[in-house]
Parts: sequence; C-alpha cells; structure tokens
Amino acid sequence: MQQWLSPDLVQTTGAAMATVIGAVTAWQAREVAKLRERVAALEDQAASDQRRFRDAIRLIRALQSHIDELLTFLRLHVPGQEPPLAKYRIPATLEEEI
Repeated sequence: MQQWLSPDLVQTTGAAMATVIGAVTAWQAREVAKLRERVAALEDQAASDQRRFRDAIRLIRALQSHIDELLTFLRLHVPGQEPPLAKYRIPATLEEEI
C-alpha cells in the first residue's frame, strides 16, 4: 500500500489527470465556441425571417384591399371606367420568394 502513495506516483498521476482535464476543457471550449456561432447565426436568421414575415403580412393585407376594390369595381361597373390601379408594392425582401 505504501508504494501506491509514493510521491513520484502521486505526482505522475496528478499530471496525467491534469492533462486529461485540460484536454476535455479545451474540447468543451471549442464546442461552446461553435455553438455560440451557431446561435448567433440562428438569431440573425430568425430576425430576417421575422422581417420577411411582417413584409408578407403587409403585402397580403394590401392585396386583400386591392381585391376588395376590384370586387367593388365589378359590382358597380360603369362602362368606360378603368379598374382601379394597384396601390401595393412587393417588398424587396419578398421579390426573390415570389
């Protein structure tokens, strides 16, 4: 039992454990850095998606309003009258999607 507690063996075991702990800590730090980058990218994407979603909602509302105008035009049509012009504009954030 006494030879298991020799100073050299304790020191060697401690150094080996410290090396393993250091390697695990370095690996964890790399993984945390990767995850932080991924979270930042996902947050940016979520903000972009939210802006596009709001633009899409505004466009849908404008299109619905224009449809209502066209329906009114068809119900109350007077010969020679032109249909109302569209008052909406497709947002730049949605042009690629459409």
